[in-house]
Amino acid sequence: MLVNDLKLVGLKSHDCHVLIQQLHHFFDIMIHLIVHLVREIRLCGPVFLHWMYPIERYMKVLKGYTKNQYRPAASIVERYVVKEAIEFCSGYIQTTTPVGVPQSRHDCTREGKGMRGFNVVTMDRQQLSQAHLYVLNNTSEVILYIDAHKQHVIDTHPKMSMMRLLQEHNRTFLNWFTKTIFTDDSTSKTLRLLVVGPNLNVPTWKEYDINNYSFYTKSHDDKSSVQNSGVSVHGHSDPFSSAWNNNPIQVSMPYFGVIKDIWKLDYGEFRVLVFKCQWFNGNIGVRQDKIGFILVDLQKVGYKDDPFIMVAQAK
Repeated sequence: MLVNDLKLVGLKSHDCHVLIQQLHHFFDIMIHLIVHLVREIRLCGPVFLHWMYPIERYMKVLKGYTKNQYRPAASIVERYVVKEAIEFCSGYIQTTTPVGVPQSRHDCTREGKGMRGFNVVTMDRQQLSQAHLYVLNNTSEVILYIDAHKQHVIDTHPKMSMMRLLQEHNRTFLNWFTKTIFTDDSTSKTLRLLVVGPNLNVPTWKEYDINNYSFYTKSHDDKSSVQNSGVSVHGHSDPFSSAWNNNPIQVSMPYFGVIKDIWKLDYGEFRVLVFKCQWFNGNIGVRQDKIGFILVDLQKVGYKDDPFIMVAQAK
């Protein structure tokens, strides 16, 4: 120990752990992990890919293969080969479960499955129209009608700025879309159901399992020991520098938020799952640190007029 320089030198790994245990009032195991984990994850990836604990556990499994104390190595090899052969053969038998391969606990179907907190809520028309408009804007069959209505607005208001034209499009599209579909007998049944709109009684959940993930709402997340309500979406937008600017700026950026509600909009013969989110301002509430991690300020809320996303878009 160098008292003048306040340094400890010549310590080995065991000495450091003993010292940490003696100073456990501050340097407990959690502080020790925080000091190292962030840098290790940045350099090496997730912890389970480079820690020795799985190897040590598997060594215990191999030792359990020893049935002949006089020939332990041969005994381990023999049982290991048998295990590998069985697993290889089971891959060609669809009705069996492979030995030693854990089954996913998530629902891998396209529809997913609600897990907790099921309820049916009667929504007000303003919120429901907001969600319905987002579904229309993300349905492939409706895209042609969206483009046609934008052109209709431009033809009707030739002197209006581009920003105000988009505002007029968002305000009048639903009524125009309804009239257009009902006056055209050749439209598909899906479009006619979309025109009618979703049922006011909306099934909701606190937890929903889909896309190989379990998504929680923020209220349910606050009661849990793990965090499953955070989502990010890579979105595209066309902001304007002023109300009279006809040259929107093409912007592509990630958006970060938390799930406030999980809705399943009922259109009669099909249903659409959407997340109602609280987004954080990407301009003043998101930054990248020197290591490369994204830091989000949860106090900087933004984009309140566009809270909904499709489940397939959530990351």
